[in-house]
Amino acid sequence: MISQKELIKDIIKKMIFFLYRIFSNLALIFIPFVIFIRERKGKELPDRISERYGKNTHDRKKGKLIWIHAASIGECQSILPIVDKLNKDQSIDQILITSGTVTSAQVMNKRIKNKVVHQFIPFDVPVFANRFLSYWKPSLAVFVESEIWPNFIHNLNNKNIPQIIINGRMTIKSFKRWSLFNSSSKDLFSKFSSCSTQNSDSTLFYEKLGIKKTNYTGNLKFALAPDLTDAKKYDELKVLTGNRKIFLAASTHPGEEEIISRVTLKLKKTCKELLTIVVPRHPKRNNIINKNIIKNTAIRSMGNKIRRNTHIYLADTIGELNIFYKLADIIFIGGSLVMHGGQNPIEAAYHGKKVYHGKHVENFSDVYMTLNQMKLSQVVNNERQLEHFIHEEYKSLDNEVRKVDISSLKKEGEEAVKKVLKEIYQYL
Repeated sequence: MISQKELIKDIIKKMIFFLYRIFSNLALIFIPFVIFIRERKGKELPDRISERYGKNTHDRKKGKLIWIHAASIGECQSILPIVDKLNKDQSIDQILITSGTVTSAQVMNKRIKNKVVHQFIPFDVPVFANRFLSYWKPSLAVFVESEIWPNFIHNLNNKNIPQIIINGRMTIKSFKRWSLFNSSSKDLFSKFSSCSTQNSDSTLFYEKLGIKKTNYTGNLKFALAPDLTDAKKYDELKVLTGNRKIFLAASTHPGEEEIISRVTLKLKKTCKELLTIVVPRHPKRNNIINKNIIKNTAIRSMGNKIRRNTHIYLADTIGELNIFYKLADIIFIGGSLVMHGGQNPIEAAYHGKKVYHGKHVENFSDVYMTLNQMKLSQVVNNERQLEHFIHEEYKSLDNEVRKVDISSLKKEGEEAVKKVLKEIYQYL
């Protein structure tokens, strides 16, 4: 006999999902307006807007199809080693990748080959979700990291399509938010067959939220080696910079450029051949480098030359960061000296150079913990420490950049890929 307490829980659980369905259906009225705004901001591709409504722009091949959903560019890049392996499996007839951003679509379109196709994820509205799933009929649905869409999840469950999470990541903040609706959350998460996580904290959180089969497999982002650099651009930059020692401040955020400028001015007193290159996270910001602090600044987008008296080279362009990682002798990753939460340091570490970062790296805490254990990164707590470490690195530099051993980093990535693939194949 069901107790009164269990009955109340069941009513609340059903009520919350019922309300979500109502609100998501009401959203139908506003979706055209939302898409119009997003299109004007460059966040939608005009010729692919129909995909947001669950309509297909690719043919569905006969046979076994795996659907993998990755929210944005970082998640899409992390699954490339997995997709490459699945692409070679003749028992799999088609691989459907969905994502939500224009940049992720552009990345995937460059890497798509053979039986892989890309579509934008539809809005999580029942009619769109049903249209999408009824057409593609996946044999398995794979969600990457932290993408949770209730209507899709319930629809997949109703169609008896297994669904799993890979490279699962859940912060304490997200866990507390889901826990506010404990009964409904457990009902939702229990519909996943399994969850492979990138850190032990996430394993615990997903278990508490109702996924019975959870296991730590490691972070897939460690498996993705950086793309080959543009040799022509690299050679041109090498000529521009000459024999100067390069300090790269990558993915900087507001407030950090001022710190980098002050540190550069102090270092130039003793480190005569130092050239600081700043690659801001959002290059279209105004007055990134304060000319009142540093006058000797060359700006890449304006075609400025690097001269002997140039202190800072502002690389305010997009898509060239990998070239600057290769060029640099000393690397600092931004978003970490200010309270932003950090930026992904893995690509920089793959170039075999030690990575320096501030203490505010909450968004990548597990990644930095791994890199610190491998002695591939070093935390700097303040501006003075950053100056000290760069000065020490500068003094120790020879004509060749000192490489660090990244074999452990590669091994970490390879193991993560093996474990995640093993998990996927249990449901194919």
